[in-house]
Order: sequence, then C-alpha cells, then structure tokens
Amino acid sequence: MPNQYESFGSFNTGIPSNRLLISKKSKGEISLNETFLSFESQVDKILFQIKLSEIQDIAMKNRFKISLIEIQGLHQTFYTLYPLIKKDKSHSTSKEMTLELFRQLTRQVFNKDQTILFDTIGGFYLGSLRSYALKEMTIQGYIFLTENYILFKSFQPGNIYKINVLDFKDITMEIVDSTTYIKIGTVDGQIYSFFPLKKQWRKFGKDALKTEKLYDVLHQAKMYKESEHVRFKKDEKEKIKKIKTMLKVSNRLKLKMMRIALGLDKESFNNQIFEWAKRFNFTIDGDYIIINKDTIAAFLHHLKSLENKHRDDVKDNKTECSFCGNMIELKKGVCPYCGNKN
Repeated sequence: MPNQYESFGSFNTGIPSNRLLISKKSKGEISLNETFLSFESQVDKILFQIKLSEIQDIAMKNRFKISLIEIQGLHQTFYTLYPLIKKDKSHSTSKEMTLELFRQLTRQVFNKDQTILFDTIGGFYLGSLRSYALKEMTIQGYIFLTENYILFKSFQPGNIYKINVLDFKDITMEIVDSTTYIKIGTVDGQIYSFFPLKKQWRKFGKDALKTEKLYDVLHQAKMYKESEHVRFKKDEKEKIKKIKTMLKVSNRLKLKMMRIALGLDKESFNNQIFEWAKRFNFTIDGDYIIINKDTIAAFLHHLKSLENKHRDDVKDNKTECSFCGNMIELKKGVCPYCGNKN
C-alpha cells in the first residue's frame, strides 16, 4: 500500500510535556497511507499505528514554540506529532512540513475516495463577509473541492463545514476591504464565504489568482453535477418504465432480466429480492419471480422511493450500518448507534 506522506518526526500519545516533545525516544519515521497513520520509533523500533477511520478531529497548535498536529481519536484519546527537516547534521521543526502533513491527513480522513478538484489553505466565514469579520471573525484552515462538495477544515479543533455541490444556488465573487472572496449561497438560504491564502514570510496573505481559479472550478463542478443529476433522474425513470412494461405483459419475470432492468449487481439484487418477495407477497420459482398483481403499484412506489433515498444518501455522504441498519457518515468506522465496526 503506497504512502501519501513520509517524514522524520516526533510522535507522542496524549498531551506531552516539552521534555517529551523533544525527547529522542519520541523521534522516528512518520508515514501515512489510505488506512493508517504510522510511526516507528528510531530508538526501539516500535511501530505505532492509528486507523484513519477512528480519527475524529485534527488540529494544528503551537506548543512550546513548536508547530504541531494534535489528533483526537475514539474515546477522547489524543496523539501529538510534528515533522522534522534535516539541516546540516541535525533536525529542526518546519511549519511548511507540518502544514503539508495536516493537508494530507485532512485529505485522507475527511475526503477519502473523493477526487480532489482543487485544494488550498484559505479563510472561511459563515455568512457574507464584512470588514469587521475579515479582521476578527474569519477562520483559517484547508479548503477542499471535490465533484460532490466543498469542505473546509479549520486549523483549530472542530469547525468542519461541508456544502454539497447540488445545494449551490449561486456562486459570486465579491470584494471587501481590497480582499476578493467567493460567496456561495445555498438552496436553503445559507451563505458561506471563502478566500484562498498563500504563505507570505511568516504569515498568510490573500491570493487573488487562486480565488479566481477556485471561482472557475466551483462553477464547473456545479454545471457538471447538475447535468449528472438530470441524467441520473432520467435513468431512474427509464428503469421504472422498463419494469412497468415487463409487468404489463407478464406476471412471471426472469430474475436475471429483472436485475438487469434495475441496473443492480448480483450481490445487491440477491440481498433485495427475498425481502421484496416477503414484503409484496411475490413467489420465487427457480430462476423466475411471480409477481402479485395486487401489490404491483406498491412495489413500483417502493422502487421509486429507494432511488430517492439512495440519491439523498450519496448527497449527504452517508451509508447504512451493516449491523443495525441506521444511516451513518461514510468516514465513521464505528456505528454510534450499535457500536459495531463497519
């Protein structure tokens, strides 16, 4: 499994003292892949691994003049780490490397299996940006745009915002106090403000070029997702239409023909068909299913509602717990309802 990030650095469990942060025993190799954040100590060669699915939050902090990353795991467990860059014969801290590790962690934990269209360090404000907000109330962190949503994760603990592309109503570029920013209005009336940043000396400054680039990519993502949504709805209508046509001429359908018409893979179809037979009083006879004419309307209505539910679940980035059936976030490794790992 290839690593997305590798560096020499420091790692501790809990919230360490300054002595532990700089201790030789805390030094070793940090690596990150799509499943684990790993650390192998240089002194005793002990390997420590954190499952990314169990990470609840990631934050950047300055402690004892060291720029570091604090990770919160399950059950309020904490881990502290920071990369080190080699200079001459020794190693020293690097804020740039810490930022890159924060970026890679955020990408793997909160955007796993998503194609990243654009990402940047940026500022965020919940609402339409004003002069006082620009100076006092904006939050800094990382912005990620995928084909499904735009996500902002602050450097501080918490503060994760995700807006689905299908919820975009309008995208505008505005200026306040010589700062160009992007305002996104949603269908439910919410407003979000974003502005990309770039590193300037020891602080972040506004990046007008990246702001224009993000503005363009946001519009492209919106147009693509809307056209995909239209195609999706058309395809679902065609599926229901095919089933209706088949049921008009016969109440005895070949299972394979029905599966193909619904566009389901074998495993998904096999899991569903016995439930449908029981629920709608159908009979399975070898490779055929015999439909109960009295429950056809209810069955077609059920198929339509399933497609709507599936679309909403994809939009909300959720999945069904394989143990208790409750809907949970895709990134959650443990179901909050039944406690089982998915």
